[in-house]
Amino acid sequence: MYKTLSSSVNWAQGLPESGTTTLVCGDIEADGSVLVPHFVQSGLQEGSPVVLVSLTQTMSHYMHIMRKMGVNLTKQQEFQFVNALTPAGLDCSELPAATRPHYTVTEWTQFFGWLNQLPACTLIIDGLCSLLDQGYECDYVLRIADTCQRIVGDKASGDGRARLVITMFLDDFTEPLVRSLIRRSHYFFSFEGLSSGSSTEVAGRLTVVPGHLHCRIQTKASGKFKPVLLHYKISDTSVEFFSPGQSRMVL
Repeated sequence: MYKTLSSSVNWAQGLPESGTTTLVCGDIEADGSVLVPHFVQSGLQEGSPVVLVSLTQTMSHYMHIMRKMGVNLTKQQEFQFVNALTPAGLDCSELPAATRPHYTVTEWTQFFGWLNQLPACTLIIDGLCSLLDQGYECDYVLRIADTCQRIVGDKASGDGRARLVITMFLDDFTEPLVRSLIRRSHYFFSFEGLSSGSSTEVAGRLTVVPGHLHCRIQTKASGKFKPVLLHYKISDTSVEFFSPGQSRMVL
């Protein structure tokens, strides 16, 4: 999936290396969460568990999107949905089995214990910045990210057992948190709208740059990671990435 994007960042299987953290940011004009289905599908195709922690959407939202892409999440035994959106104390057991979360976060320490019991996985946290809207301090949110990083391991130390993907909404309110997370990341994806506005052929642009930790996993064989600039457009079933000026309708 997203072969142009994957080849541009040298991800052979469409996924970053184990023991790495990828930060994906978007804004009001360009939603970075469009990459969540890519990471879910690529992780499942790899054959490893995928844990999706959502602070923004319900299970049915992701089921609907993945179904359009030909993936039935209810039949994916390796997929685990973690509800971090529903207020603590609300009983989710009455939900239909297909849309019922595998785990509901009522206390993050307990969630980390549950996560530690799982095998190596692709861990996706969609909308981590929503914790700021709930009144949590930036330092608290960073401690959650740091703990997740310790659980997935560190490629540079040779103990990478999983990979972490975090999506964020970037604005003036979340910028301090985003800056701190960039310093904790190996890859940074930034979605932005075009100054000329979006169209049916170009929705926006994506810039991929190495995070501050990338130098720790860089080798002579891999070479220096060069920043990537791509345009993209969104259809009903996928997102198409291409070099600027190479869309069929872009001159």
